[in-house]
Amino acid sequence: MSTAMTGHTPTTPTEHEDRSGWLATGAGVFGALAMTSCCILPLVLVSFGVTGVFIGQLTALYAYKWVTFSLATLALAYGFWKAYRPVPKDACTDGTCARPVDRGLMRGVLWGALIIVLLALVFPIFSPFLLTF
Repeated sequence: MSTAMTGHTPTTPTEHEDRSGWLATGAGVFGALAMTSCCILPLVLVSFGVTGVFIGQLTALYAYKWVTFSLATLALAYGFWKAYRPVPKDACTDGTCARPVDRGLMRGVLWGALIIVLLALVFPIFSPFLLTF
């Protein structure tokens, strides 16, 4: 059975690059959430009413803050590179750009993840002032 009859087109390198852009964006978001696991995440969980011994154990992840920060930075840098790099004109000559990636959504998610990472970095500095009220 040919690909014209099944309606399935073979995977091209351009489609793989589009998925890798979303994969990089997801890695950036995951890195941002990992950054908040020691400081902000326990505070958010308690404010939503989630309690338990495991919340106190999340503060032990503070020792790995710089590891998660470096991984989040690498993932965000790769995601921003994939989101902002120009698409070569010759990549679209064979019709593979018929369904382009929504780069606006990808950029918005990456900027949100970057803000979360920056908040996780400055939260230990400002938390004594915020939690004394």
